Amino acid sequence: LRLEITEARITLNCPQNDCPERIHPCDISRILENNPDLISKYEQFMVRRVLQSITDTRWCPAPDCGFALIASGFASCPEIQCLRPGCNTSFCYHCKAAWHPNKTCEDAAREKTSSKIRSGSFISLASAQQKDEIKQCPRCQASIVKMDDGSCNHMTCPICEAEFCWLCGREISDLHYLSPSGCTFWGKKQWSRKKVILWQVATLIGAPVIIALIAGVAVPGVVIGVPIWTGRRIFKKFNNPHKSKAKRNVLCTLGVVGSIAASPIIATLAIGIGVPILLAYVYGVIPISLCRTGGCGVGTRNNILDGDNHNIDSFLPFSLREVAIARAFLNDTQSVMTHPTIGGDSASLSNSVAHLVDDRSNE
Repeated sequence: LRLEITEARITLNCPQNDCPERIHPCDISRILENNPDLISKYEQFMVRRVLQSITDTRWCPAPDCGFALIASGFASCPEIQCLRPGCNTSFCYHCKAAWHPNKTCEDAAREKTSSKIRSGSFISLASAQQKDEIKQCPRCQASIVKMDDGSCNHMTCPICEAEFCWLCGREISDLHYLSPSGCTFWGKKQWSRKKVILWQVATLIGAPVIIALIAGVAVPGVVIGVPIWTGRRIFKKFNNPHKSKAKRNVLCTLGVVGSIAASPIIATLAIGIGVPILLAYVYGVIPISLCRTGGCGVGTRNNILDGDNHNIDSFLPFSLREVAIARAFLNDTQSVMTHPTIGGDSASLSNSVAHLVDDRSNE
């Protein structure tokens, strides 16, 4: 438990082999009752996970602040000010970095990078290597360490469970590495823009030939393979000295004959469904994905998703150091975390949020 919690893993399963049951948080508290520091760390990670499930949660970027705000309706006017006493840091709702007046998020990021280069922050080779091995989660900004050895680039944040790409640093879907994003499942660097465009053109041109070859191999494979697979399965199932060989042979024969009759139908369905899906992906998903990554001149960052006016009353501040608030967020089994209660408290996550919002409105 100490190792799992230290590494920010809070969804803990039973240590028995092949047991999928999760350990109840109350049991974790009882096991760690003589280690209050570890319990506090566990509760902090639990709160952080719950807050990250709320799309409007924003964390103050100031060093050692650790303050979160739930800010709804700030898309059109994205300046947020930290409400922690003594901090008052202003930052951007979209890029979550320090506030950059009269600049887009992309321009501010480029200016910050260039200023670091001018100041000599990137001169050291060791620091550059460390930069490659430590990156921030795009959702909760937690620091993630990975060996720069070209291993799997599909990362999962242990704090908020966000899935993101190590190369581009964006949250990703299952199709990310199949789309012309320039990112590869393995490797140390993204593809260049030229290589991405060449890959896309080659895919668009060669897709019909490749799909035809796949279909040409798949049809005989299904027609021949299904009867063989069916016969082997039936033979293994009834290959028992206590069972009749005649019955086994009859069942194998019937199974093979039936699969021979059904395999052309299965092959036809596979081709009829699979080919349109592949064509839709090649000529639909790939161009759209390329445009989303900037290949068509369309940006994806700093978009205004809605025109809601921001309201300071919609701010909801949290300090992860306050265990009382932490426990209020961790007790409902139907909360976003879907975890049981801790410490016997009874207020739910949703009720706690609404109550705190009302308190701020009254103030």
